[in-house]
Amino acid sequence: MNKDYSSMGKTNVGKHQCIGRWMQMARRSVALVLLALVMFIGMLGTASADRPIDWENKLEKGYYELSIGNVDKAREIFESKVKKYPNSGACHTALGTALKKKGKLTEAKAEFRRATEVEPTYADSFYELGAMMESDKEYLQASQVFEKYLLLKPDSNRKATVADRIRFCKEHL
Repeated sequence: MNKDYSSMGKTNVGKHQCIGRWMQMARRSVALVLLALVMFIGMLGTASADRPIDWENKLEKGYYELSIGNVDKAREIFESKVKKYPNSGACHTALGTALKKKGKLTEAKAEFRRATEVEPTYADSFYELGAMMESDKEYLQASQVFEKYLLLKPDSNRKATVADRIRFCKEHL
């Protein structure tokens, strides 16, 4: 009844080596899946970064509040958007609009100017800045800003009105 335990030891070592190899393969598989996931998420991020932001949608709630007379609520919304998107001419212009409605004209004008600086291709900020300059009798600057608006938005439905404003400003130089 002597048992030979030497073969038993070899079998256990074989099982441990097999389990070890399986664990190593499982870790590699998990690592590959994670790498693929990271690459996929990176591609999604790039795709969304290439798409322009829909500012009308992002600012809709603030403009709604403004339209129903909740100027302070609109201002809060637009201020939060400016903090989140400091290089957005649309956000600065929206905040300027709320400040203008609130009667904070100096601050509004500063926001419109900031909008033209951070995003020099956002036409509406030039229109709003031009209107503020015209009101302040800064006719030379207003005419230049209105002209920039027309360069950026030549097919604007405000084209005739803006042309009249430019003419008015130039007559008052």
